[in-house]
Amino acid sequence: MRRLLLLFALGWGAAPAQTAADPWPRAPVLTRLFVLASGRQDSERLIRTLDLTVAQVRELQRLAGSERAYAQAARPLGTAAARALNVKLAAMNAEKDRKVRRLLGRDYDRFRVWVRAWWQAQVRQAQRP
Repeated sequence: MRRLLLLFALGWGAAPAQTAADPWPRAPVLTRLFVLASGRQDSERLIRTLDLTVAQVRELQRLAGSERAYAQAARPLGTAAARALNVKLAAMNAEKDRKVRRLLGRDYDRFRVWVRAWWQAQVRQAQRP
C-alpha cells in the first residue's frame, strides 16, 4: 500500500508509462527535489551537475513552493471542483515549464535529461519489494 501511495504521489495519478518516461512538468518534481527532506541530496546533485547559480536555485525553490501549494489543493474534491483544479494544474504546469525553460536557458535540455534519469531511478526504487 505504501508503494502504491508513493507511486501515485510521484506521478499525481498520471499514466504510469508516461510518468516513468518523463514526469516533467506534470509531476511535482521541484517539490520532491527542493521541499521534501528526502530530496535534499538529489537536489544538491542537480545543482552540481548543472552548475546552477544561487539565483537559479532560489527561483527553483520558489517554484517548488507554488507547485506544493497546488499539490495540497488536490484533496478529495467533487467532480466539478476536480475538473476546475485539473485546468488550473495544467496552466500551472505550463507556466512552471516556461519559467524553468527561461531560467535555465541552454541548460534546460540538460535539466530535462537529468530529471528523466532521476525520476526513473525513483520509480524503480519505489517498485522494489
